[in-house]
Amino acid sequence: MLDPLNDGISRIELLNYMGGDLDVVNDAKASFRRVAESVGDREKGLINFLISPIDEPQHTSPLRGTVLKFRVKAPLFICRQWWKSHIASCHSEEQDGWNEQSFRYVEIEKPEFYVPKEFRLQAKNNKQASGEPLDEAGQAIARSLWIEACHDSFGYYRKLIGLGVSRELARAKLTPDIYTTWVWTTSLQSVLTLIDQREAHGAQSEFTAYTEAIKTLIQPVAPVAIAAWGRRKQVLREAMQLWREANKEDAA
Repeated sequence: MLDPLNDGISRIELLNYMGGDLDVVNDAKASFRRVAESVGDREKGLINFLISPIDEPQHTSPLRGTVLKFRVKAPLFICRQWWKSHIASCHSEEQDGWNEQSFRYVEIEKPEFYVPKEFRLQAKNNKQASGEPLDEAGQAIARSLWIEACHDSFGYYRKLIGLGVSRELARAKLTPDIYTTWVWTTSLQSVLTLIDQREAHGAQSEFTAYTEAIKTLIQPVAPVAIAAWGRRKQVLREAMQLWREANKEDAA
């Protein structure tokens, strides 16, 4: 179990998994009605061939046969970003699962809120990203306002509950920095795609902390496939950089 945000509250753990590098190999070999017994140099070559962004066929569907199951505790705003990325990368897989704590069922007695260790300015060249940290005085003010808002929102929530208002309505007064938990079941391909999306330029650092934790947790499951995917990502990044530089020269 890891604490990605290093605040003593955040959590992510790999509950279970099915498959690994050998399953990636044998799913790929299914079309030839062949089965490998172990992952040797030949099998490693096959995995690299499947995942390579240069060589054909770039056939990554065998990665969907390895399934991972996580339990996650994260701020609600990260949870919602996670869900959006998950839907974009799940490839309509039947083994997908998302079972989240419901504030309709659970009344909150002792809330847990995420409070950033450092408050960041809006990025000047990226509409959705953070930039440099606030100065020392700004940090103190931002932290005070943040914590005050957390306490106020929970106070209004408790008052509404006290009046007899239903949990499903009262929960709307909770701020999105409150912690929630869920169990996420998905494929290796979906996990690696999500990591790519949430480690791209401009990604939110809080989410990137979770993707770093995921990489640590899944590394022993399929080390050959994960390494191949990392090389694939690096090649694609280098190709994109070359494309950008070429376009700058053309524009000039």
